[in-house]
Amino acid sequence: MFQPASLKGESPVAIDQRLRNRFILLYLLIIIISFLPLAIIEYFYIRFLWSPNLYLIFFILLPFNILIMLHMLQISAIFISKLCLIIVDLFHKPVEGEFTRSVKDKDYFYWNLRNIIKKWPLFIAASNPFPWFKNRFVLRCFGVKIGKHSICDNCWISSEFVEIGENSIIGMNSVLISFGIEQDKFIIKKIMVGNDVIIGAKCVVLPGTKIKNAAKLSAHSYTDYDSILEEDKVYLGHPAKVKKTE
Repeated sequence: MFQPASLKGESPVAIDQRLRNRFILLYLLIIIISFLPLAIIEYFYIRFLWSPNLYLIFFILLPFNILIMLHMLQISAIFISKLCLIIVDLFHKPVEGEFTRSVKDKDYFYWNLRNIIKKWPLFIAASNPFPWFKNRFVLRCFGVKIGKHSICDNCWISSEFVEIGENSIIGMNSVLISFGIEQDKFIIKKIMVGNDVIIGAKCVVLPGTKIKNAAKLSAHSYTDYDSILEEDKVYLGHPAKVKKTE
């Protein structure tokens, strides 16, 4: 069945348990390296400000220091992860298709590896006090296309094979999931959301869905495989169908 790793939006990646332990050292290495720039900055902050004559300045700047630390850690984690992804893509680029859900399948194996690499920056981005940071900045860094003025801060979006146009709105707790698992079959298909689209709260958009310009998906609806929602039409239901007008 289709199921995101979390509907709370903490980390839009899923990882096969059989491969999680195999890559645990890589995951820990990404975490450790991402802390190095932060440690250097904090070293100088404490060294120059922690003295009897500067205690007041130290504590006045402390809230700003914490905020800078948070963002520095996230930017560092993104940079390290992005660098790892570039190296991994040299061996095997992400592709769409239907594959075997087996650790011996190259596409499934590398999909899990990419998720391991992205998990730490996506996880810590969820703690950012600015909710737009994760979906509008971090996901863009990993290749998700999000157009200008689109609102998608409180939904769950897969970290690859998703494209969202301009001026679109995705409702709270909705899910755009570009991968799926059905028994022994693994599917990756791109989701495309056009301009001026409105997706209501708690909707699920499944792999291969194309939502054309100005289409609307009513709350609590979900699309099917490779669904096409035509322009200027309203859809609702399970799976979503064109809403009949009286």
